[in-house]
Amino acid sequence: MEPTTETQQPLLDDDSSSDSGIEMTRLHNGLPSPSLLSTQITKPVPILHIALALLVTIAGFVINTESAAYYEDVLGWKKPFCSLYIMHSSLALPWACHLLYSRLSSQRKTYKTWVRDYNNDLRAAISGIEAFATAGPAMVWKRSGSLGGPLDYLATAMALVTVVLTVSGMAWFVALVWTTPGDLTAIYNCSTFFAAVFSVPLLRQKLSGASTGAVALSIIGTFIIAYGDTTAVHIESEGEGKVGTRRLLGNVVSSVGAVAFGLYEVLFKKYACSSRPAGSVASLHLTFAASALTGMYTFSTFWVVLLVLHIVGIETFVIPSLYVALWIAISVLSGAIAMTSLLILVTWTNPVFSSVASVLSVFFVAIADWLLFGLVPSVPTYAGGLIIIVAFVLMAREEVGHGKR
Repeated sequence: MEPTTETQQPLLDDDSSSDSGIEMTRLHNGLPSPSLLSTQITKPVPILHIALALLVTIAGFVINTESAAYYEDVLGWKKPFCSLYIMHSSLALPWACHLLYSRLSSQRKTYKTWVRDYNNDLRAAISGIEAFATAGPAMVWKRSGSLGGPLDYLATAMALVTVVLTVSGMAWFVALVWTTPGDLTAIYNCSTFFAAVFSVPLLRQKLSGASTGAVALSIIGTFIIAYGDTTAVHIESEGEGKVGTRRLLGNVVSSVGAVAFGLYEVLFKKYACSSRPAGSVASLHLTFAASALTGMYTFSTFWVVLLVLHIVGIETFVIPSLYVALWIAISVLSGAIAMTSLLILVTWTNPVFSSVASVLSVFFVAIADWLLFGLVPSVPTYAGGLIIIVAFVLMAREEVGHGKR
């Protein structure tokens, strides 16, 4: 008797899932169906697509940062863990929009046919993930006599990735209470370094001299912006000893967040990106679905943390006014778009390139502060920004050269 598999259950509920017309992806001795692997042809991603994703990522992070600072510092709604919950939960929104667009552009198909095609395409994309072929069965917990299919694998892998991202996000907000914004910005953006470090053993990626130099320059540029900007105000109203102890503890927590975020990008590349993408547009199918699982997991579980924080009085929930809610919505939507675009960069390139690219937002946030709040950047801000741009150019040249080989 053949073992039952998860692949008989579609991601989108539909009664036609058992029809003979649906192509099933089964495991053969722990490996995906050879027919699926042979039909996937790797196509290079157009540079224009990468540039567009980069611009969307930077713009999204800048809008997210500025709008969050406005509703927290100006409007007074400081609920960091609630903001984290809403932000990470919103990662399901791009997937929902993708589904809507897919359905509207396929109106000639019946709903059952569209659901069947969507599930088949998603399973085929998951089957192209190298980690699914090598470690998929071991990662999935199934009852005796059953084998884990592609959707089981993706759900399990993204649960692990979501935990790492949540640790990173919580570390940011906890550290912000104890350390200075300069320390937090500088240390947290060292995630670029940790993305490079984790890429070597987990992705078997060989770092060239240009990549290593770009990572080092991006970190140097971030430190110059964080500590060289004389417009930054650091309030130390308590005794020096207590402040020093808290700052040290905050820096340790910041380091944990930096390690976690670098690991998050590498794990997403390893467990949720096909090693044989059929093209830049086709690869979005899997990226949106994987990112959406993070949103679903966060929405269904992290509210327990908020409830505990409310009960113990660490962060009591207060319903925001309509005006504050508007700015929260702007921050959340821009953040969801930025995070999804960052993952698209991870999918199309590699975690090191996407990390260096995201560091660019540090400089553009400083420019936005100048344009919106009149905080004129200091010379170190421009110097650090220039160094970061040089680092990105090095990584871009490396990526373009890799794409041509």
